[in-house]
Amino acid sequence: MTVVLAASGVGHLAVLSLLALSRPAQPPVEAPPVFEVEVVPVFMPPRQDRATAPVRATAIRPLRPRRVLRPDEITPVAPLVTSSAAAPTAPVGPSPGPSSASSAGAPADLRNALRRGVVGCANLALLSKDERQGCLEKLGAGAKDAPFIPPPIARDKSRGFDEKVAAQEQMRIYRQTGIYPGMREALKAAR
Repeated sequence: MTVVLAASGVGHLAVLSLLALSRPAQPPVEAPPVFEVEVVPVFMPPRQDRATAPVRATAIRPLRPRRVLRPDEITPVAPLVTSSAAAPTAPVGPSPGPSSASSAGAPADLRNALRRGVVGCANLALLSKDERQGCLEKLGAGAKDAPFIPPPIARDKSRGFDEKVAAQEQMRIYRQTGIYPGMREALKAAR
């Protein structure tokens, strides 16, 4: 038995060595390039001197200083004063900066009205913690009574979503009970 195995091993080695010697050598093949890049120089128009360009623009239209009112001068435009001005709302929280009593009056009132109104709540990052909390309370009070607005989805898409939900519900019931969805109705009818 060992003689047969040894003869078989020698025969196999002889055949494999003949195959290895008689195999034709293949020349190495260069792989084609994945992509080619051609660099083309870009010709830019000559740069204009930046120092001369503003001088020419200034020469065409000279700069004139803006007229500033002196403190003792009055303007021809009268300020807008309304008799039906709304009373200021209750403060939401302490406002940072100088108090309105120490300010000139009108700018502080305007600032406080903007901060405590709808415009102030639009940018919560600029408000203090108490003011942010007050804005969130206003938003929550309005959202409680607001009617539900359904999302604008096409009828076909909505119907497809409803069918998908119904199929998932049937599969959930099947996994829990082990009864196929159509079999449940058949069993109820047979009783």
